[in-house]
Amino acid sequence: MKSSAFYLSLLLVSSLALPAAYVEQVDPFLGTAAEGNVYPGATLPFGFIQVSPDTGPGSMAGGYKFDRNIVAFSQQHISGMGGPILGEISVFPATGEIRDPANIASTGKSAEAATPGYYTVTLAPWNVKIELTATSHMALHRHTFPARSPARVLVDVGHCLYGQQSDKPRNWGSAYPTGGEVRIDRDKQEVSGYMVYQAGRSTTKPWKVYFVARFDTPFASAGTWNDDGLITAARATTAGKEIGACLDFDTTSKQVVQTKIAVSWRSLDQARGYLDAQSGWDFDAVKKQARDTWEQTLSAIKVEGGTTEERTKFYTALYRAHLTPNNWTNESPDRYGSLTYYENLLCLWDTFRTVNPLFTLIQPKINADIVNSIINYHRIDGWTGDAHSAHQYEHVQNGSHADTIIADAYVKELPGIDWSAAYAAIRKNAFEDPNPTINERPVIGRFRLNDYLQHQYLPTDVSDHKDVQAVSRTLEYVHNDFSVYTLAKEHGSPGDIKALEDRITWYRHLWDANSGFMRGKKSNGDWLTPFDPLQLETGRQYYEGHAWTWSWYVPHDPQGLINLMGGDEAFIKKLTIACENYYEAFNEPCMLETYLFIHGGRPDLTQRFVREAQRHFTTSHDGLPGNDDSGTTSAWLVWTMLGIYPNAGQDYYYVGSPVFSKATIRLGNGKEIILNAPATSADARYIASAKLNGRPLGSAWFRHGAIKDGATFDFTMTTTPTNWGRTSRPPSWSAPDAK
Repeated sequence: MKSSAFYLSLLLVSSLALPAAYVEQVDPFLGTAAEGNVYPGATLPFGFIQVSPDTGPGSMAGGYKFDRNIVAFSQQHISGMGGPILGEISVFPATGEIRDPANIASTGKSAEAATPGYYTVTLAPWNVKIELTATSHMALHRHTFPARSPARVLVDVGHCLYGQQSDKPRNWGSAYPTGGEVRIDRDKQEVSGYMVYQAGRSTTKPWKVYFVARFDTPFASAGTWNDDGLITAARATTAGKEIGACLDFDTTSKQVVQTKIAVSWRSLDQARGYLDAQSGWDFDAVKKQARDTWEQTLSAIKVEGGTTEERTKFYTALYRAHLTPNNWTNESPDRYGSLTYYENLLCLWDTFRTVNPLFTLIQPKINADIVNSIINYHRIDGWTGDAHSAHQYEHVQNGSHADTIIADAYVKELPGIDWSAAYAAIRKNAFEDPNPTINERPVIGRFRLNDYLQHQYLPTDVSDHKDVQAVSRTLEYVHNDFSVYTLAKEHGSPGDIKALEDRITWYRHLWDANSGFMRGKKSNGDWLTPFDPLQLETGRQYYEGHAWTWSWYVPHDPQGLINLMGGDEAFIKKLTIACENYYEAFNEPCMLETYLFIHGGRPDLTQRFVREAQRHFTTSHDGLPGNDDSGTTSAWLVWTMLGIYPNAGQDYYYVGSPVFSKATIRLGNGKEIILNAPATSADARYIASAKLNGRPLGSAWFRHGAIKDGATFDFTMTTTPTNWGRTSRPPSWSAPDAK
């Protein structure tokens, strides 16, 4: 009989061999400096609550920059966006005298740490330890106070990201409170109330947020402050804009004070109901539940091999892809009732490229809910919109990309969607001009659609507004029309089908053969002059880019673009220049660019450039090379590191260069896609041969049907470019078999 020590040694060796938990490979601080605009706080996948620290002016929509002092801990945030919104109701601990409760700020921090579903920090000068965790609809704050008196918690009802009106000292631009109420109930150990907010990003209507904060410790004393900032102990109820409650506690060394807080966009009773549904005060149990939820979510993709840094980048990116949009069902406007309602679709111009196709594979129920939310926007309010927050449409960046999200779901046969209703929703984008627009910005459909239909391109001189973005919009409208056409073939009238089919090559009107670029054209057909292909702009011709950025944007017809450029050789030469000098993986119009080499017969160059692009991503605090844009940049990295990539709105994927020796993707139906590349490395980035389900795979692309019920890929990697995959071209409108 073996000794117990023997079995103990086996157990020890076995445990040492176990891979780290998925959550331990996520770094929520990655990208919290520079332009990532992400937050490190606690939330659940697609949760209603995102409780996180705020660091004041210039912290963007994430509310947080790693190298700045913390000024608040608020309850809702959006990940990765540029413009600010949310950040309502701060719960902030402190000690000693409070001179200006609405403008309190730490002087330093220590012991800051975070994992999915949990955040902690100790703030100076008070030496209070803050811990945060969350359920889907409730934030739980745990404050450990030092041996100082009095210990205090400030509930700042006027707080929101980027702050107050221009005549207030903390004017941070954008959203601001316009009026609300705060009430203290000492018997129930509660603070409750509401605040109405205005502006924020491009929203035009005010929005109202209710809250209830419940404490596990009696108040030694309590008072409110109004717009003058003076705390009055005798005043249990206060109305105003910059209002809040100050709660004092008799504490001893390391005494803990806990706060549960819930917000609701419908009613005070609904906020209170979220608290009532979460009995007890076991912070660690809630933290564990959040951790377990994230562990299950992240386990949808298991990677093996690679470096520690590569796995951290990968799982942090996978985590970030699950932060938005957010399930606000029953927190929607009353007119929606209990219809499926996802909020913070910011912005479909971003997420259609990478996030939604990823969800179709690993979160099909979530993606169906997102699609149904878009359909419900149309059903209840009249349009799909291209962005949505605070119960209202936002301005469209370019195009109407609900069209492509719906087309992508359609060609991949995502279940649970009424496709007739889906077609009706996106048909409106293609056939009805949304005028009038607000300040010349389209908030519901396509900007100047009638001008596009009249000229077969959007002229640069259709408006005095400087941001016509005529080239970018034309190219995106054509791609959107292709997406609408995808559903029209089954659900549209013959007239719809013919009209849309005619539009699919309108991108050719903006091709200037002399310069070799897509460029702006006036209403009379003359080219806009002067023309500089490197003029970076969001203006007359382009959006967030220049001619080198946008001249590749024909996702549905790369073969047509190759034809315009004079054939494969000219196309490959120019695309190589673009990827060597002007490519930005974090800039959405560029994201597909490196994969276009496959259409020109050079998969090896795709393999080269997708690996080179990954060097811009690191594990540092500034490790995101640009805005994460609701997980779009992160999802790009997930796809690219796996070694496959979608062409959104179509039923095929490209083969890139897998980073990991093995990756297992668990599909929503329980089947698995296995990607084996045992010899891959930083140098061995090229594919020498490949097999799909044991049979030779000679193309650098494959259809969704090949993987929807599981599949196994086997890649032989090498350090030098090869001819693998050169002879087979992906689908393209101008290819003979495109239709």
